[in-house]
Amino acid sequence: MLTSCTGVDSADSTPDTPETSSVTVEPTTEPSTILTTPAPTETEPDVSKYLFDEKIPIALMINNTASARPQSGLGQAKLIYQMMTEGRTTRLLMFTDVDEGVLGPVRSARPAYLDLVVQYNALYTYAGNGRVIEASPVNHLVRRVDALGAAGRLFYRMPHRKAPHNLYIKAESIYAFGEKRAPVELSEPLPGLMIREAFVQPDGGEEVARIEYRFNKPSESFRYDESKKMYTKYNGDVLLVDELTKEPVEVGNVFLIHVPHELMPNGVHIKIDWIGTGEALYFTGGKMYDVTWSKKSHSAPMVFELNGEKLVLNPGLTWIVVLDGQANRTVVFD
Repeated sequence: MLTSCTGVDSADSTPDTPETSSVTVEPTTEPSTILTTPAPTETEPDVSKYLFDEKIPIALMINNTASARPQSGLGQAKLIYQMMTEGRTTRLLMFTDVDEGVLGPVRSARPAYLDLVVQYNALYTYAGNGRVIEASPVNHLVRRVDALGAAGRLFYRMPHRKAPHNLYIKAESIYAFGEKRAPVELSEPLPGLMIREAFVQPDGGEEVARIEYRFNKPSESFRYDESKKMYTKYNGDVLLVDELTKEPVEVGNVFLIHVPHELMPNGVHIKIDWIGTGEALYFTGGKMYDVTWSKKSHSAPMVFELNGEKLVLNPGLTWIVVLDGQANRTVVFD
């Protein structure tokens, strides 16, 4: 459990002491063999790059209620923030730079997500409630793709679900709309999170195979698959899959962040102050690490440090769970 200052409370465990046995080595008259040290082999270079290095991402407000799952596009996402909205439900802010494909279901804008949107100059794709953007200090930085605005004709409803859980849009439509207003191709990578091309297990860490937390019923969890070096996501006992591919959503990096949640002046929407630094838990390769996060301004990217050095992510989707105090108290590991 992350404490109010994002520390960890965990029970100490003492490993069993293995039994020892004596082995008698028989003498031999065979001539000894001279061992030679093989020449060192070349190791693969540790290649990493910025998460978004070709074009700006789409930042999509994804519905995350049971009526909206499974969602489309999660399997091709690069970064997801899971955060609480009204009634202790959560929504996903999904960052993707996929060229084409169906994404959704799409829901309305929320103020606590906006600092995260503008850190990557993303095309914020949402369905209404634009007044929260107008009231935000990053209003002038948000590149909007609003289902209730000029981009409305690009969205469509699917018949297999009831509104408001059935609004979708295609990635290629978002990029075409965005390109008309400002370039989407990058001349240089966007600073921020970096990702490796090949898996590297950081030094240290504590063995953790399952991470569980709860905003509301049911509990949610990530479960580690050693054979793939990936986590799968569960809502209760239901495996999260991509709606289109039906394949499990695989996550290479999981973060738990505990930050104070307040109410906006309207008494409805949640407010989070993202400028500053704090502690977090990082999970990769079946291990847990204490890390720090920081964000220098509204538009600056959130970055993480491990042991005082910038953290480079392992391959795969990165899922960041943003916990309020109540959810933080439900966190368990095993």
